[in-house]
Amino acid sequence: MKDDPAPIRLISVDLDGTLFRSDGMPAPEGIRQLQAAARRGVQVVFNTTRNAGGVSGLCSQLGLSAPMICTNGAQIFASPAGPIWASYTIPLEVARAIAQLADSRGWEVCTSVGARTYFRQRPGQPLGPVARRSAAGAEDRQGPPRQVIVPNNEDALTAEPIRMLLHEPEAIAAAKNLAAQLSQECRTETYYKPDGRLHSLCILPVDADKGTALKLVAGKLEIPLAQALAVGDNPNDVPMFAAAGASVAMGNAPPHVRAAATIVGPSNDEEGVAWAVLQYVLRSPA
Repeated sequence: MKDDPAPIRLISVDLDGTLFRSDGMPAPEGIRQLQAAARRGVQVVFNTTRNAGGVSGLCSQLGLSAPMICTNGAQIFASPAGPIWASYTIPLEVARAIAQLADSRGWEVCTSVGARTYFRQRPGQPLGPVARRSAAGAEDRQGPPRQVIVPNNEDALTAEPIRMLLHEPEAIAAAKNLAAQLSQECRTETYYKPDGRLHSLCILPVDADKGTALKLVAGKLEIPLAQALAVGDNPNDVPMFAAAGASVAMGNAPPHVRAAATIVGPSNDEEGVAWAVLQYVLRSPA
């Protein structure tokens, strides 16, 4: 670390593989340290591939009210309650070409349009909205459904989508090739598991990435990027590493992601986020 670095005023933190452990649960000490940073006036910004509905719920649960960067930068919110600062979409003709290819091969695409995510029907699965469940497992009837089952991927295109996600290896290869032909209209990111195995391919609007989104948020908050800390684990976190004044890669990150960060911390299962906050934010007096 540099001597006498500028105090951190904004933490841009990824969720899956970073704040969330490999068992899918948030790391408790990481949560506590982020809340402690927020109490000191630091803006704790979740910068994630997750959609806005789940992220706003997490912010409310944790008592955080800073801006949110969702869907890999395709949606940027001033706070969990809004308003929205920026929203980018994939052109409908591009999304339709991808959906039609997937439908012709029987592949599943997870398609996010606005606040809803659509899934291609699996055998025996009922069509229509998926019931929301509370933490206790009871059906939650409050608010519109966030997930909907449709007969085919093309049926999900009720409007221009903010994201399309594929998981089957064959589908990933074909969709990546098609998206490369449409590179002026969309972009792709490939996600990997901690052991390096392929996880998924995300097709996104051209202007959606975590680094661009972080720059927008920092500008809106009038916080110099030199006073931003980025914490993440996957290749899609590298743009926010480049944008921030300091960056911490989780120990579970792939080698090239670790190489892109200022420093490498413990893994997500070893409270890497808590370590990062303590190193860069809470080590100095309030």
